[in-house]
Amino acid sequence: MRALVVLLLLADVAHADRGVHGSAGVGGTFLTSGGRGDRGRLEATLDLSIRSRYGVLLGWRAFDTTHDGLLTAGLSFEAAAARPRLVIALHADAGADLDARAPLAGAGIRLTVGVLGPLGVVLDGGGYLVIDGDDTRLQIQSSLLLAARW
Repeated sequence: MRALVVLLLLADVAHADRGVHGSAGVGGTFLTSGGRGDRGRLEATLDLSIRSRYGVLLGWRAFDTTHDGLLTAGLSFEAAAARPRLVIALHADAGADLDARAPLAGAGIRLTVGVLGPLGVVLDGGGYLVIDGDDTRLQIQSSLLLAARW
């Protein structure tokens, strides 16, 4: 019994080699609310973490030929992972609605799934509060992106 206790006390906690990890993806987004009539748009994002569960997330969200979209930057937290195939991250963002020239703040959850090698799929859902005086709105959207992962 003493040997077991000594082994438990001497055992080092296992840490995965985190290195630099993230993804860059493009795809479609569906606006559930706040879309002002049209729902289907495009999205491009980049997330990057360096040797940590914390990272940054940059996004150009809900844009198309008639909408300039939302430009966001924020922090992400890797809530769970089964690397290299699955990563679940929470994110908090701030930025601007480029059409209304109005600030925004938002948050969401992001699921990155490895498909084949560096190719993956990103599912992202979030809500963004666009603060625009009398036209303040909550834009809720979900995205499906094809991504390169590392």
